Amino acid sequence: MLEDIVLRGNKKTKDFIILREIELQKGDTIAETQTAEICEKIRNRVFNLNLFIDVEVSFEPSGKQSKVLFVKMKERFFVFAAPILEIGDRNFNEWFYDRNKDFSRLNYGIIFTKRNMRGRNETLELTAQTGFLQRYKFAYKIPYIDKKQIYGLNFYFAYTQFKNLAFQTENNKLTFLRSDENLRERITTNFKIRKRSGFYQWQNLELHFTHSWVNDTILQLNPNYHLEANNRQKYFHFNYEYLFDDRDFVSYPLKGKKLLVRISKYGLLPSDNLNIWMLFSSFQYHKNWNNYLFSSWAVGGRLFFHNGQPYTQAQALGYGNDLVRGYQLYVVDGQHYAWFKTDFKCRLLDFKRDIGFLPTQLRTIPVSVFPKVFFDTGMVRDKVFANESNPLANQLLWGMGAGIDLVTYYNSVFELDFSYNRLREFGIFFNFETSF
Repeated sequence: MLEDIVLRGNKKTKDFIILREIELQKGDTIAETQTAEICEKIRNRVFNLNLFIDVEVSFEPSGKQSKVLFVKMKERFFVFAAPILEIGDRNFNEWFYDRNKDFSRLNYGIIFTKRNMRGRNETLELTAQTGFLQRYKFAYKIPYIDKKQIYGLNFYFAYTQFKNLAFQTENNKLTFLRSDENLRERITTNFKIRKRSGFYQWQNLELHFTHSWVNDTILQLNPNYHLEANNRQKYFHFNYEYLFDDRDFVSYPLKGKKLLVRISKYGLLPSDNLNIWMLFSSFQYHKNWNNYLFSSWAVGGRLFFHNGQPYTQAQALGYGNDLVRGYQLYVVDGQHYAWFKTDFKCRLLDFKRDIGFLPTQLRTIPVSVFPKVFFDTGMVRDKVFANESNPLANQLLWGMGAGIDLVTYYNSVFELDFSYNRLREFGIFFNFETSF
């Protein structure tokens, strides 16, 4: 029988935020054979709150037939006022290989983040950025607004200026124009209501508004940048998302599965400049074979139905994790697309080191190293943008290779991949988050 639940180390975080991740209550009966599995699940869920750098969970006997559950944590830093220094291109590889490591393509500024406000895992974010892309953003996230901790709210407002703008795709690569004057201005707002059912299921309802203005020069170079060569494009955009996610670690999963289904409608009012329906879905599965060998596979894709598709809505493969590895230097525009990814890896190193003179929040440095092999494939169907200068649409793409992943400080992930693709190209590519 569970006699008590004891939380230690959450100096700022309210108890109820942590207890939300624990399926047990005082008085529950626990079989001895289940304790290890229960501890692992609780540790993973508490760790995935991104409030702690270390979490330990254990049962301790308190009598002949009773136990106490201990959850011990080390909290992170929650207030950051950090300089922004990041690459403005799609990914590091595009900047490194195709943009000649041009430092004028860097974004710089300051971002102020206050996590875990009021100890309730709320997040305030203020961004002031200039350089390659000028952006000003305000965002606030409230994970729970009710006593049962089911419903949450997110809100953000962003204003962005572009003096460097990708205005078309040539040879499956983005073509940019640089100017001393603004080439595009964009205002975006988002309001999200989130519902969490149980521990692993979420549903999101989102309402966006976007207002985009573009310079005449861009419309002369690409009349389809906005529909009907219009300088302005404004529309409301609605999303419904269903997410099931029981992966052990969100930043670098080794076990579990994730299902995402998203239905989107661009253009809700008669005055909106877009009329697009999209259905996106992805599923990934990760298996831990023996704590040293791991496998992962994922499949995803999109259906795209439109009454006019501008270049601003052309992106298919090549953005974020919608990518066939081996094609990091390419983009493929279109409507419908699908991809499939596989990984096989082993745990080569896994240890932690405490640096005594550092603050508690920085003292523990974890290091995990995973060599891997991978194979990806994907395809884009395109009836709008396909031409001889963009030949990668409407054909099956594949890429394969080997690499090594490093997982360390504050859930940071670094991937180094050696790949070969259908174009008979060898590549060495870097990624700063998991490919899944």
